[in-house]
Amino acid sequence: MRGVVLYILLLFCCLKLSAQKSTVYSEMLRLQNIHHVHFLYKSDLNLSINYNGRDIKTLTLHQALDEVFRKSGISYSIHGSNILLTQGQKTVTAKPLIERHVLKGIVRDSLGEPLVNVSIYDKVSHTGTLSNEQGVYTLILIKGVHVLEVSWFGQRQKSFSINIKKDTRHDLVIKGSMELGEVVVSRDLNSPLNTTQTGKLTLRPEDINTEFSLLSSPDLVKTLQRTSGVAQGTELSGGLLVHGGSPDENLFLLDGTPVYQTNHSFGLFSAFNSDIIKNIDFYKSGFPARYSGRISSITDVRTRDGSMTEHHGSFSLGLIDGRLQFEGPIIKGRTSYNIALRRSWIDLLLLPTFAIINHSKNGGSKFRFTYAFHDFNAKVTHLLSRNNKLWLSLYSGMDNYGIKDEDAWYDYQTTTENKFRWGNLNATSAGDFQLSNRLSNNTSFIASYSYTNQSMNEDDIYHPEPDIRFRKSLDISHNKTKMLDLGIKTDFTFFPHPKHTLRFGGAFTVHWFNPQTVIQSFYFGDPNEHVDTTDVSGHTRLSSVEAQLYTEDDIVLNRWINANVGTSFTFYHVSDKTFHSFDPRLSIRWHPVTPLTFKISYTHMSQSIHRIASTFLDIPSDFWVPSIAVIPPVRSHQVAAGIYTQVSPEFIFSLEGYLKSTDNFLQYRHWMGLQPPAAFWEQNVTQGRGKAYGIEMEARYRTRRLTAQMAYTLSWSKRKFPELYDGWFYDQFDNRHRLNTTIRYTMTKKISVYAALTLKSGNRVSFPTASAVNPRMPEDDDNHELTYIYGKPNNLSLPLYHRLDLGFNFKHTTRKGHEAIWNVNVYNAYCHLNTIYAKVRQANDGSIAAKAKGYIPIIPSVSYTIKF
Repeated sequence: MRGVVLYILLLFCCLKLSAQKSTVYSEMLRLQNIHHVHFLYKSDLNLSINYNGRDIKTLTLHQALDEVFRKSGISYSIHGSNILLTQGQKTVTAKPLIERHVLKGIVRDSLGEPLVNVSIYDKVSHTGTLSNEQGVYTLILIKGVHVLEVSWFGQRQKSFSINIKKDTRHDLVIKGSMELGEVVVSRDLNSPLNTTQTGKLTLRPEDINTEFSLLSSPDLVKTLQRTSGVAQGTELSGGLLVHGGSPDENLFLLDGTPVYQTNHSFGLFSAFNSDIIKNIDFYKSGFPARYSGRISSITDVRTRDGSMTEHHGSFSLGLIDGRLQFEGPIIKGRTSYNIALRRSWIDLLLLPTFAIINHSKNGGSKFRFTYAFHDFNAKVTHLLSRNNKLWLSLYSGMDNYGIKDEDAWYDYQTTTENKFRWGNLNATSAGDFQLSNRLSNNTSFIASYSYTNQSMNEDDIYHPEPDIRFRKSLDISHNKTKMLDLGIKTDFTFFPHPKHTLRFGGAFTVHWFNPQTVIQSFYFGDPNEHVDTTDVSGHTRLSSVEAQLYTEDDIVLNRWINANVGTSFTFYHVSDKTFHSFDPRLSIRWHPVTPLTFKISYTHMSQSIHRIASTFLDIPSDFWVPSIAVIPPVRSHQVAAGIYTQVSPEFIFSLEGYLKSTDNFLQYRHWMGLQPPAAFWEQNVTQGRGKAYGIEMEARYRTRRLTAQMAYTLSWSKRKFPELYDGWFYDQFDNRHRLNTTIRYTMTKKISVYAALTLKSGNRVSFPTASAVNPRMPEDDDNHELTYIYGKPNNLSLPLYHRLDLGFNFKHTTRKGHEAIWNVNVYNAYCHLNTIYAKVRQANDGSIAAKAKGYIPIIPSVSYTIKF
């Protein structure tokens, strides 16, 4: 009996000692297993305190937390499945805190430039936001301590804790570029896993500069052409054909102002200088309600403000163009400037080259050719206060092309001169205002002027004697096309609740259209005896008024589901006709588990202006016209859905599908030249329908040194024009398969190489199904010309298109400490002549055949850039 009592006493002592060894930390581990919660706390918080309380296994979560931390001096607050621990504060037991405050700030780089699309994510509340075009971010958070993670395009910048007791301003300064050796994280709100919209792509200037660039000139449009769902059209052209659309269905905005002439050199180069670009948002589906005016894509380009602290710049010299950019403070900390200039310099070589050639000729015959283009961007920014600023953005772009041919023989001299000039002038004057902690506004005054000037002079001179000159004829022709937009728009952003971000606003624009004002003069014999005719198509001088109102809401339904719901209403008036467009938009994102996201979207888009073109080439002889009574606006419906996954920080994969229908397509009926006439244009176009559908797959693998990307599209694009063909037929650029792959490898901090492979099904052409011999005319017995008979349009697919581009970058530091970069590019490295068109021939046996024609060979280039 005495032994039994002794055994019980020893057991009791052991249990007591065991209980005394329990700590707050060990009980926290038990709570995590029992209630599936997570604890957040600072590393210096003392959790080794002995726990002598009740067994928590039978207690509720609130009871257990009260029991564990009652005498520890540690307080807790519950945020969903997370429990935040702090030292020395009153414990929250029954309910989460409902007192909310605004955390707001501006994200800048080390030079003071506001950064757009920086991700700020709160680990406590599982909410996040992106900095807007002015670098401003806004979060509505519950009172208490929060842990924020800041990243930019997947690159972690910093993580910090902040105690929210009231409305708080907290500005952030981060690095502006990714360096070798930095890690990539998944909590990036720009990632397709975290954006609500389908079909959205966000680019930085680094993404353009590291892509392959023709003739070593970075090109925004060429970069977008390599994305899924986007077709290039004709090789080297600068158009975007998005989801079966046409080039005129894409809206390019430069600081909020539309740009109509988006390319140089007939599409070889885009008009956007990457040296001054800050951010690009590209949408091909899931359009937010704040965008309207086009039905296929939106490209929103924002330029940098310029450094408020120091002067610096860069200079680059390429194979045919040069770029100069410099920026700095006008008033340090208050006013800055940013200027970028790009100009081709090949005309400086052409001038002496043709002078030497012409000097060696005999007989007075001379030939001159000149071509030049330029882009000029300027931006001035003035800070009114920490929260308000004014800015002015200017852009001028122009192409100038000219040919002069002087031919002399015996007593006659003929001079033919052609000049072609086209370009843009854009201006945006805007103000960004923080009206309160929850409400901000941007108001802009915009002006966009697009022009094309053509002239042709043909002069015939007869000089029987050296001192006698007699003009036989002089033919002068001028053709001018102009378009002007003037408008105002205002956009508001309101944060009423952590789960709602409201955007609303409107725009008012006046359009003036003046296509092809033709002035022709003809002289014969005596210059005083001439006929001067001026042909101004008065009915083509049109003006229209466009007004838009929109509202949209980014909604957080719960931790797994987000939605963007909005609508846009457009009023369009021209002459005696008024059109109304009601365009609903809906995008839904479902994020059931961390590495997986599902999205679906529906958009209705309207376009009230049309580009009249006879070809798909991006040439400035086209012109824009408004919708009129017999030509209504183009309208489209599009549904898109996708699956997105990121199985590791390095690898991300997406699969999207889309279905799009379009009404009121326009196409010129039978004009075969490069410049369709503007007179009575509405009688020469036909209206039709379009439908497009497909699947897009994108994958990206990125490590410290290696980046590999793949974009594949399987698509169908059809059109129907009853006046041209009774039934549906494939579009000219119905490329069934398109594959773009890019590999970039950073060998060292100084050397990087890259390769880009393009593979796609050939474009389509109309191939005759039969031929007939023209009837013999009585006066011409030898007339044996053939007339080809065509059936279904675009019934022949050209051969497979494939091309490999290579590039090499070498960075070094000059003696004065400036960063310099050598770039070497090779376009079409294995010199495959891809088919541009097919030439139709009839064989001796009467059969009809087509012969593929290709002309674009290997094109090497080199450029040198120095930053100062």
